[in-house]
Amino acid sequence: MPERTNRIGRHLRTSGGLDRTLEAATQLGCETVQIFVSNPQGWAVPAARADAGAFVEGSRDLGIFPVVAHAKYLINLASPHTELREQSVEALARELVAAGVLGVDLVVVHSGSHGGDGEEKGANRLVDGLDRARDLAAGYAGASGHVAELVVENSVGAGTQLCSTFDSLAEVVRRAAVRACVDTAHTFVAGYDLSSPEGARLVAAELRATVGSEIAMLHLNDPRNDLGSHRDGHRKIGDGQVPVESWPELFAGLPGVPVVMETPYDGPEADAEEVRLVKELAGGLLVVSSGV
Repeated sequence: MPERTNRIGRHLRTSGGLDRTLEAATQLGCETVQIFVSNPQGWAVPAARADAGAFVEGSRDLGIFPVVAHAKYLINLASPHTELREQSVEALARELVAAGVLGVDLVVVHSGSHGGDGEEKGANRLVDGLDRARDLAAGYAGASGHVAELVVENSVGAGTQLCSTFDSLAEVVRRAAVRACVDTAHTFVAGYDLSSPEGARLVAAELRATVGSEIAMLHLNDPRNDLGSHRDGHRKIGDGQVPVESWPELFAGLPGVPVVMETPYDGPEADAEEVRLVKELAGGLLVVSSGV
């Protein structure tokens, strides 16, 4: 098995304070983490946190990189409805600034849905929204310059969702000058077959050929639902549709790409074991510290 170059971590809760988030990261053996900077199901602007400075310093001292935030689920930059689209741009800009204050490196946003008037129009609105959110965030941040990098995530392709194919994701990435977060569960249910080592090898090769060096990170999730079903759902690694034998081939094909799990919580011991398992599947001891 090749030596590991992928940094491994998972999404963590922030309830109870960011100091507890860092404690959990240490206990689980996380080398990268993902958090929310606000309620993902509400439009409220992220509140200033008294523990922001301690989190920046603590994550740096622990060598956690990248620190990732997931943007609100309500955001839809591709919406045909002007009011929702403008609200989404504003919300995303505020999250980019709030994330920057926390020392977050990457903010992941969903690609959104075109609402029925076609992928071309939806993609145009998505690209425009990504551009405007970054510009607005830079203005809000002012002289501090604390703005996290924006990355866009592939979808399952349900209904009118955008970016379920690598080609369409790569096109948005190119046009908006952003990077990509690739969710493995979304990838599988969108029709990319990870159910065998050979399949995973081919998927990694196709991803490299299309998105290439603009792959910022992976959301590592074992899909609950069937290949091509376009139905989202996550299981813990080894409990879903992808056999554990497939993951080493995917990691080998995507060297240096940071990995964040969004799998179900199952208690500290089980979650730490899952992190250990994924490290083993990715090659064991981390020997190359690769940035994004």
